[in-house]
Amino acid sequence: MKLTRLLLSILGLSSLFSCKKPAYETKDGAVFFKGQRVQVQDIDSFELLNNVFARDALTAYYRGAAIDIAEAASFVALDEHYAKDRTSVFYCDNFREGQTYFTTRKNSVRRIYKADAASFEVMTNGYAKDKFHCYFDGVLFPVNDVVSFQPLDYGFGKDKLAGYYEFTIIPDSDGCSFTPISAHFSKDKNHVYYCRIKDTDAKNPHTPETLRIEGADPLTFAVLDPDYAKDKNRVYFRNRPVNGANPATIKMVKPNQAFYVSDSSRVYFGDQPIVSADLDSFELLSDFYAWDQSVVYYQEKPLIGCDAASFTVLSAGYAKDYKQVYFNGKRINGADPFTFKIVENTHQVDAADAHHRYLNGQPMVGELSSL
Repeated sequence: MKLTRLLLSILGLSSLFSCKKPAYETKDGAVFFKGQRVQVQDIDSFELLNNVFARDALTAYYRGAAIDIAEAASFVALDEHYAKDRTSVFYCDNFREGQTYFTTRKNSVRRIYKADAASFEVMTNGYAKDKFHCYFDGVLFPVNDVVSFQPLDYGFGKDKLAGYYEFTIIPDSDGCSFTPISAHFSKDKNHVYYCRIKDTDAKNPHTPETLRIEGADPLTFAVLDPDYAKDKNRVYFRNRPVNGANPATIKMVKPNQAFYVSDSSRVYFGDQPIVSADLDSFELLSDFYAWDQSVVYYQEKPLIGCDAASFTVLSAGYAKDYKQVYFNGKRINGADPFTFKIVENTHQVDAADAHHRYLNGQPMVGELSSL
């Protein structure tokens, strides 16, 4: 492989394999963008600005389409989404419509009305700013100090006065010392924070929430997984302490398995101890089911009366033993464990036994099984 690359380099041919075909092409006196002819206003002055933006003496272009609201003479590309002219800043994007997702793409060209073109500059990963405001994907968001604002990883940011999560200020945070630790945890010299996006309702599907972890020690705070962390004194699940858990011995019960941790004496689900679990024989199954040598659990609760010897997890929250069928840890009264099975690719039905069909653990009224 190395020899092949060396020969290609010597022959000057490696670019044929390493470079993508340009989106814009000139052929037979015409300009094309990804094979579609561009209606160029002045072919003699046409020039590429980057892979998506271009201009001639009369018109600016985004992905081959004219930007009629831009002044061509002063038009410049800032990256593959932002561009500006002498007086205006533009955010451009190309997207698929939901109804025609697999067949149609559309261009969106939007003037950022409050942006100051003279001072506007692109930062990283969709962020930009001018001397007055900060922007993400062309949308203005407020900050305390524009000059010192800088984007950080995982949707965090900071200026010299405060930290930010998803474009929202973190109250009482210290900007100078603020730093993200993971996708959910961040800290400054005084506090540690747990941050997440909440889907509150249909009108607010993207609501950032920041919760201060009271009593957490920023200096020794360390993340175990997306939801667990520890410091020298405690273990935390999200923003809550896991009471009784030992930070010196805490670990995930199983790598990449969320919500379960153990220390030297006990197993925990979330911030709750699984009181009766036998640590040595405890084993995770799936769909939040687990067992030890004698007891089956759903999350942190034992399934009373469940027969561990015959217990099996099916899928989608369903499980059974020789006596009962369960959905998300609750018994499905009347379900027949001997004939119960998962049903796939059937509308409004996900399981069935010899007597009924089921959806989300509930028997379908008036629906008899065809098993």
